[in-house]
Amino acid sequence: MKTLILMLATASLLGGPAANAWAHTANDQLKAAAAQQAAKNYEFKGDVARARGESASAAAWYSAATHYDSHNAVLFNKLGIAQLKTGEMDAARKSFSDAVKRDPTYVDALNNLGAVNCLQRRYRPAVKYLKMALALDETKASAHLNLAEAWMGQKQVERAMTEYARALELDADILSSSDQEGVFAQISTPEQQALIEFLIAKAYAKRGNMEGALDYLRRAKEAHYREIASVYTDPVFAPLWKDPRLTTLVKP
Repeated sequence: MKTLILMLATASLLGGPAANAWAHTANDQLKAAAAQQAAKNYEFKGDVARARGESASAAAWYSAATHYDSHNAVLFNKLGIAQLKTGEMDAARKSFSDAVKRDPTYVDALNNLGAVNCLQRRYRPAVKYLKMALALDETKASAHLNLAEAWMGQKQVERAMTEYARALELDADILSSSDQEGVFAQISTPEQQALIEFLIAKAYAKRGNMEGALDYLRRAKEAHYREIASVYTDPVFAPLWKDPRLTTLVKP
């Protein structure tokens, strides 16, 4: 700000065309600085509303911020998350798309764009954007989880199992955690959720993690998975067949 004031003062001393040019440049910079500050103020108010769980207010503040800083991908991503929480899926998809247009390497925005497409059962574009996110950051657990849901939506069970397993390898608490900048496309019906618990148990067993397998078999039983007795015919679970914890959980 001091620099801008000095420029204006210098312009007044120059006079003529040079003064006009200097003044014009200084005014443009003052306007840009004011716009940036307004955007930050609105973003802060959006963050506060979001922390309070006031998603509609957060969306309104973030939207106002984008009018003052239309090139900020983070703002559009935050706007999309707030809109999604208020059920505005089409608007959220547009906001995430706007974020990606402004920064094609923004992993969170790509993940969220994939997730919202998955929530709307637009599975092919969901897979496309989630693969793009993972190509940039393979360690993004929520993207693996969302991709698993997208594959499940297309009945690609083996692919879904691989993604569930990878998500859990990266973050063992991914199914119960939250991501401030990300969206999880958990769209399963109770029947689908029971199947997913079983598939995750199988994925753990394939990797030799029998403790994890038992944990998710227990969850599958609690979710009333109808085919849980198949553990005794699936060779993946063979290391558990003589484990008394399995026989207590599921009778042979």
